[in-house]
Parts: sequence; C-alpha cells; structure tokens
Amino acid sequence: MKKGPGLKFGVIGIGTMGRHHARILSASIPGVKLSGVADFNEPIARETGEIYGIPSFTNYNDLLPQVDAIILATPTASHSEIGRACLEKSKHLLVEKPLAKTSPDAEALINLAKERRLILAVGHIERFNPAFQELSKIIKKEKIIGIDIKRLSPFPERITDANVIQDMMIHDLDLLRALLPLDQIDQIKASGEIKKSPVLDRVLAKIFFKSGIITTIEASRIYGSKSRKIAVTTESGLYEADLLEKRIYFRNFQHALPSVHKFKIFDQLTAELKDFSLAIKKTRPPLVDGEAGYQAIKLGEEIEKLCS
Repeated sequence: MKKGPGLKFGVIGIGTMGRHHARILSASIPGVKLSGVADFNEPIARETGEIYGIPSFTNYNDLLPQVDAIILATPTASHSEIGRACLEKSKHLLVEKPLAKTSPDAEALINLAKERRLILAVGHIERFNPAFQELSKIIKKEKIIGIDIKRLSPFPERITDANVIQDMMIHDLDLLRALLPLDQIDQIKASGEIKKSPVLDRVLAKIFFKSGIITTIEASRIYGSKSRKIAVTTESGLYEADLLEKRIYFRNFQHALPSVHKFKIFDQLTAELKDFSLAIKKTRPPLVDGEAGYQAIKLGEEIEKLCS
C-alpha cells in the first residue's frame, strides 16, 4: 500500500461524472496524481488523456498497472465486473453510486476488498453536503418524530440503465441509513409509476421504525423542477435541510419566526475524493464505505419489490 505523496489515481468511464473526477484529481487533491484514464470510446479516452497529459486506454485492464487507486464511473451494470477486476489487481476503489446493480454483487465486492485489505468507497456525494452534515449533528440531540425526504427532477436527457430508485432515491436511502439504524425498520409501504421510461420513474416509500419514527421518501424524475430536501420533525420543532441551496431552516414550535442557517458553498466531489485518498493513506474507512453502499442497495431492492 502506498501511503506517501504521489498516490496514483486512474478514472474508468469518462462520462459526466468521470470528467468531473478527472478534472478534480488533476489539480485539487494533495498528494494525488491523475495518472491515466480509460473509456471504451477511443476518441473520448484520447481527448481526456491529451487534456491532462496522461496515458489513455480503451481497455481498462491496460490502465490498472499504472495506478494505485481507481475511480469507477461506468454504467451501473458494469460495476460488478470492472470493480472485481480492479480489486483483484489490488487497486483501491471508489465506485460511483450505486455500488453494484444487485445486493449480492455489492456484497461480493465488499468481501473481495476485505480479503485484499483494500479501501472500497461508494460515491454517495450527498453525505458530504454541509447542510446534511450539520442536520445530522443537530438531530442527534433531539427526539425524532418523523423524517420526510424529497428528491425531484425533470426527466433526464441522458439514457439511463437504472430506475429512479437506483438513479436518485439511492442517495436518500444512504442518508436515511446515516440518520437511523436500518435494522430497526418494522414495515415498508411503497408505490411507483412508470411514465417516460421502461422502468420506475417515480417512487413513494413510507418506512416505519420500531421506535415509532415514520419516514417518507419520494423520488421522481418526472417533476417540473429540481428539489432536494430533508425535513425532520422533532419534539422541539421542524428542521428542513435544502441540499441544493445548502441551507437549514428551523421552526421552533414555541416561536413564530423561523431561523435560517446558510452554509458556504464548496465542492462536495472534491471533499469525497479527499476523504477517499486520506482513507488510503491512513488505512482507515472512508466516510461512505462498501457496507453503506450495500445497505442502500438492499433497502432499495425491498422498496422496488413493493412497487411491482
């Protein structure tokens, strides 16, 4: 394992997220060097390599000997195969969400990473959102009554191989796991709609916990505008985190006027990549590890079954 400066990173999959990873790794992460990229589309791979003055490959297997760690940003269906190949070559791995297409595939990646003593991280970027991080700190001191999470967007122009649970709600299932223990779930109710794609485009899930807490999670990619909000009702008041605006609103049940706390905007993807690189250097778990990715997928599968 390489702990000193000059940790060599590679990016597999140069789509929207892969481009962002390459850009940040080339300039913004201390002690990290972008050392190569791979994409099956030869012109895209070559162009990216030329931009950053690094080797480019159409076969990801040719990239692996050049690096210590990989950012995997390919379509979800390929995560299991490519992720396994990276881990078998002893490369630390950050996989863009979701970790894998299915929970068994995710579990296999986790086990392989443990066997090889490698860092496995998952790109649930909302965990690095300052509004969510502050919200999670605040409500630890409160008695929670209910949580309402909404993630709404217009229909994406990009072609996707994932339903709205895998594409969008997976973020909020991970956030829910960070707030409440998923092993305390008592019952789940869910419904879904197929509108503009062959798979689920809108899903509404209600999750009941043994403690009495009720959580509602809605994800829609057929909504008119973009919204990302978490509302937490406690005994003392209502907290709402706006993940897009990076704000927390609080209305105390004893006062008429709400308070607002706005956070400084910073790049969450940079924070995620810094956390991953530090996890490698310090041999410690990343903020969002493989187990977190697995649990989000597992809960998503349970919700999807109820929508069929």
